[in-house]
Amino acid sequence: MSERMKPGERIRLIKEAVASITSRPWPEVQLTFEEFGVPTYNRDQYEDAPDDLTYCTQQLQRSDDDALTAIHEFLLGEDAAPSPRPALDGESLWGTEPARAFLSHIYERRHFVGAVKEALKPFGVAGFVAHDDINPSRDWRNSIKAALDTCDIFVPFLDEGFHVSQWCDQEVGWALCRGVPILPIRPQGFDRTLAQDGFLEESQDVSLDAATGLNTARWTADQIFGSLFAHAQSREVGVKALAEAFVNSRSFNQTRRLWDLIERQPFIESPQLRRLEYAVSSNSQVYDAVAKSGGSIPDLVTALVQRFEPPESVEPF
Repeated sequence: MSERMKPGERIRLIKEAVASITSRPWPEVQLTFEEFGVPTYNRDQYEDAPDDLTYCTQQLQRSDDDALTAIHEFLLGEDAAPSPRPALDGESLWGTEPARAFLSHIYERRHFVGAVKEALKPFGVAGFVAHDDINPSRDWRNSIKAALDTCDIFVPFLDEGFHVSQWCDQEVGWALCRGVPILPIRPQGFDRTLAQDGFLEESQDVSLDAATGLNTARWTADQIFGSLFAHAQSREVGVKALAEAFVNSRSFNQTRRLWDLIERQPFIESPQLRRLEYAVSSNSQVYDAVAKSGGSIPDLVTALVQRFEPPESVEPF
């Protein structure tokens, strides 16, 4: 028999679940309660029926620990995260991050590009690096083609020798034919007057010279993440990644920067709103943060959710 939750634990879960579910349409509230085994009844039968907040609090209080935990997880926890995309052939190349970046590079740059891949994870972006991500037992060429076919952004690291590699140039051609957003990364000290990159020269690039004195891999990951919002075809997946980045924010400064991006989005879907609420309830770098405007981040998230999911207006009798 599992150990019962302490009263303080139940109070926290109830308050957080109520705050999330009362922002939803009432039929969805009842549906969610019924699916998770939370007691329900028809309030219309009573003259002194409780309001939404009281009703939801009372019904969740009557539910057992398992039902309360499950519904909280659905509303605010792991179940609220965007579902991973289907595996390509039964074994995913990408993992569970919402956005996918193909990192094209020469062998000599594998360690740096591997560090960029790791730095992308907190942003909700999966980086594909051939030497890390292809199981030796799999068909190497088909795996690369599958990754090129399913990436959201293509990132070529244009170091000396990049165009000498037939594989790198073929990967570029594949990405250009797909029309996927491309973000070329120039090495430090590169002389732009010597650029001979063909069609790649039409893509806005970034230079590692701008990262001088910074953690270069982390700075590069930041540029890749930001580039998702510069292209219409990657903006939607960028918002999904943005919500995950908010959940995983490591500092007040990062939270403020991410919030600036969040506020500028014209539309945020319900699963991502749940992740923003989860960030407020679980990450001290979010729930104790203050925006550049001076507003409390938790209060701003509440207002944002109400903007995209306004409470149902109740017609007077």
